[in-house]
Amino acid sequence: MPLYEQAEKVLEDLLVRRRYRIGDRIPPEAELVRSLGVSRATVRAAVGRLAGRGLLVRRQGSGTFLARLPGWSDQPGPAGIKLGSSVGQLGRLETYASIAERLGLKTDSEQLRVEAARATAEEAAALELPVSSELTRVSRVLLIDGETAAWMIDVVPADLMPAGKVRERLSARQMMLDLLFDEGIPVAFSEVEIGTALLGPGQPACRFLGLDQPTAALMLTETMYLDSAASAQSRPVQWSRNFFLPGKLSLRLVRDTPAGRDPAIVLQLSADA
Repeated sequence: MPLYEQAEKVLEDLLVRRRYRIGDRIPPEAELVRSLGVSRATVRAAVGRLAGRGLLVRRQGSGTFLARLPGWSDQPGPAGIKLGSSVGQLGRLETYASIAERLGLKTDSEQLRVEAARATAEEAAALELPVSSELTRVSRVLLIDGETAAWMIDVVPADLMPAGKVRERLSARQMMLDLLFDEGIPVAFSEVEIGTALLGPGQPACRFLGLDQPTAALMLTETMYLDSAASAQSRPVQWSRNFFLPGKLSLRLVRDTPAGRDPAIVLQLSADA
């Protein structure tokens, strides 16, 4: 058996023995080189083979993540992001674009707007800033496989990401979290509130989503925080509110045994209405 296949098998066993969960980031390449006792090229080949099998997914600038458990390699695995107060590792934060990519779906944006703005009372409270502080506000219509899926609003403090910089670097297929990762901003965890909203005529979300009658939507409100190890405090770094149309996003509660392990909520994107 070639050395890279041996390394692939050992690495696969490691993922099971250490009980990695879907969405967890695996150790960096240098650490795998030390633990497996092989060359960097061998590790790279082994990781590439696992990625080709759909067990791992690579994210530019963020690392390599477990997409599916080895024991489930022949079955569709749950692809999603884990949310909740227990989230404390960067590897468990994942954007909708990454989820869609792993599911074989294509994301894009329409009506992408980046503007310098003043914080509303709600935004200021979420980001722990004075009212009317300078913000960068990003809004868009999210498309999944060309179909309208959601209306999304993200705000970040202007001192962290000024509007001009976001305008220059944010592509229509990126989420704001992608840009924060790419800029090396150490986002550590997020808190998410999940609810519903009735979108009625005259509301911005209703108008941008092209709705001509009242429609119920799944509403996700999320606040992301900096890593306390890199900042004196776990400062809020991004606040988002997303309105998903019916059938475009589903939630599944995963409860583990023994009871001491943390539960997770898995979000699943869909291209179908």
